Amino acid sequence: MTYEGTTTQVRTARTGRARRLLVVLAAVVAVASFSTVLTSCESTAADRWQVAALVNQSRAQAGLRQLRSNVTLDVKADKWAQRMRNVCQISHSRLADGAPSNWRKLGENVGEGATIQAVHTAYLKSPGHRANIMDPAFTEIGTAAVWGNCKGWKRVFTVQVFMAT
Repeated sequence: MTYEGTTTQVRTARTGRARRLLVVLAAVVAVASFSTVLTSCESTAADRWQVAALVNQSRAQAGLRQLRSNVTLDVKADKWAQRMRNVCQISHSRLADGAPSNWRKLGENVGEGATIQAVHTAYLKSPGHRANIMDPAFTEIGTAAVWGNCKGWKRVFTVQVFMAT
């Protein structure tokens, strides 16, 4: 009887561990799936990071604080970059569409070129685009870099969405 009791306890413990492991695994999968829905972007993380890093590098050289990444703005930027790539033409989005509700000020840079660096260089040469990058009121940024083939040329469409709260 003791042996059976011990065996039952071991099975229960194993079953309990297995159940806990399955619950934890299910939770991890659910969180990963949910976060993928929230952050699903065509832009790669490396390309989004490069766009944001170039902005923050330019701001640092001007003595300005870095902008924090905002996932909601990343999704907005990515959707717009995909749209521009799909029609092979740059245009501005409606700024409030897809932005968090707590914004006080929004700005947007859109561009296309052969490389992310080339587009950033062009932004800095344009007074309006440069003003967005260097605006000290902005505290957060969403970025996108979507690649495509337009008129036979490989192009990258970048979007920078700036927000002050």
